[in-house]
Amino acid sequence: MPQILIRRLDPHVIRKLRAKAVADGVSAEEEARRILRRSLTGETPSMSLIDFIRTMPDVGDGGIFRRPKRKPRKVKL
Repeated sequence: MPQILIRRLDPHVIRKLRAKAVADGVSAEEEARRILRRSLTGETPSMSLIDFIRTMPDVGDGGIFRRPKRKPRKVKL
């Protein structure tokens, strides 16, 4: 398989690449392959719904989703 060598990369770029690779659980080389593949072919990684949900941030106890309590309505009979 063909290879490519990229010289004079900014150290900041290398640090970000390595951090992303660690977060994805792959090598920096594999992460670079994935980035190139996605940017050049438009290919997006397939991810199951449960894996996608696991990437969502923790919002705590869900308090932001609670509805305010209302007083009972007066109903005419």
